Amino acid sequence: MGKFDFNNGKTKDRAWADVVRPYNSDPYFSGSSVYGNYDFQNINLTAAIGTTKIGKWNFGARIDYNLGDLSRLRDPRSRSELLEYKLTPSAIYNFGNSSIGLAAWYNRRKEKIQNVTTVQTDATLKYYLMSGLENANGTTGGYGSFSREWVNQNFGAEISYGYKGNVLNSLNSISIQRGSESVLGVYKYSPGHYYNYIYGLQSQNRLTTGKLIHQIDLKASYEEGFADEYRQKLIINTDSVTGFNSYRYDTQIKFNKRYQIRVLNLDAHYRMSIPYKDRIFAYMGFIANYNNVSNKYLLNTSELKYGRLNIAFEEGMDLCNTGLGYALSAGYSFSTRNSINLADNTNEYAQGVLLPDMKYYAVDYGFVHGELSYEHPITIKGTTSNWFAKIYGNYLRTKKYENTAYNKYTFGVCVGIIY
Repeated sequence: MGKFDFNNGKTKDRAWADVVRPYNSDPYFSGSSVYGNYDFQNINLTAAIGTTKIGKWNFGARIDYNLGDLSRLRDPRSRSELLEYKLTPSAIYNFGNSSIGLAAWYNRRKEKIQNVTTVQTDATLKYYLMSGLENANGTTGGYGSFSREWVNQNFGAEISYGYKGNVLNSLNSISIQRGSESVLGVYKYSPGHYYNYIYGLQSQNRLTTGKLIHQIDLKASYEEGFADEYRQKLIINTDSVTGFNSYRYDTQIKFNKRYQIRVLNLDAHYRMSIPYKDRIFAYMGFIANYNNVSNKYLLNTSELKYGRLNIAFEEGMDLCNTGLGYALSAGYSFSTRNSINLADNTNEYAQGVLLPDMKYYAVDYGFVHGELSYEHPITIKGTTSNWFAKIYGNYLRTKKYENTAYNKYTFGVCVGIIY
């Protein structure tokens, strides 16, 4: 089995981040204060294979392969290229109605920027190197031949227990993973090193009572990320025979855990479904999500905290087994906390990014999602496939913030094949 995604688009009026992931991750990224348009292109490929039972065992493997490209279309022109893959072998031991599974993975991610350029020379144009919260160093002309790469290696493992019965099916798992990310510039210069730990718990349950199926899913994850900061000195050695120079950076001072990130996510999902033959005729349910984030820089101390609680109700139906169906969901998002305390709130990065972001962390909003779909089997050259077409829409409206309410809406069309 497998999956393939291709995503191509444009982001308008973006600034301060020439990298793919600027939030709650490695703080040592780069960008310009000049707002401009970015083109992005992402390709995601997943392939998985598994065996039938070999005695009491099942074996499987999965590979995830992702390519990304983020290109800035205005001076200073940058291009960030992403290559990521994840290899996950697994094994399951079966006994009676139960099973125990073990999976381990290696995840490598590399993002790089090379040769930031400009079409016209601007003597006042600054390029910024970030190191956490408001700590950003802007250098005039710093984009000239700038290059940097971020190489992350992540190792993880998960153990799970499954039970399959006439009334209850359950799968429960616990996981842990550790990531280590190197940040490298010219001559292997490094502003620091980032590493993180992610702990996860998950429980998926299906309970059958009479003609109803109850879905009860719970999930929790907690991440701790730390960035060590380096002070380095350029060392130049000249070969006495050839006269050629060699360059390297030596670390003079190391600040342990100077930047600290903590992210907590809790998810709960309940759905009651009414089956019809081998399909779900109708369902209704409840979804809740809680998110809590902290970013902290030492020393001088700066700290950003925000949290959010999302609650939503859902329902859907397959209309009279005609292939037509609909799905609706609506909910509300509450800001549970939002605070910022910066050692210097007057610099450009604080004024351009951190302080304006606070209104998004502080605002409450309601949201609605709706979709209408149609499924129909189509035979092409003797092969019958179950095709579908779907139209969908999303609407979001915020509570008034500073006497202004904001709106967001999305409409889309989707066509595909169901396997």
